Amino acid sequence: MSFEKSLSISAELSKDVGDETRAFALRAFRNIVLSTPVDEGRARGNWQLSISTPINSQTEDFDRSGGATINKGVSVIRAAIRAKYPVIWITNNLPYIQRLNEGHSQQAPIKFVETAITRAMK
Repeated sequence: MSFEKSLSISAELSKDVGDETRAFALRAFRNIVLSTPVDEGRARGNWQLSISTPINSQTEDFDRSGGATINKGVSVIRAAIRAKYPVIWITNNLPYIQRLNEGHSQQAPIKFVETAITRAMK
């Protein structure tokens, strides 16, 4: 195998890994948003997807359906199309999101976040 050929394989592999990472992150994000229990929609509206650095702030968004939040995530993923090995962060900085994930709401099972990520792996 020539050196040039091995560089070609490396570039293709890099693209495949990046594509798969973005696809998985989007599946996980979508699952998490849609699994989040809804009262007024603030918890759903505060899921944020970012590349390289986590977002440490809250939004003022309320999103009962989750559609607008998911669309924002899709936009972030599309903007990261050139990143070879993207580090993708899914965050929600509301002070009560952990309590929701621990079963505080009867609308969602305990550990709905972990369950949503596991579903995205399948």
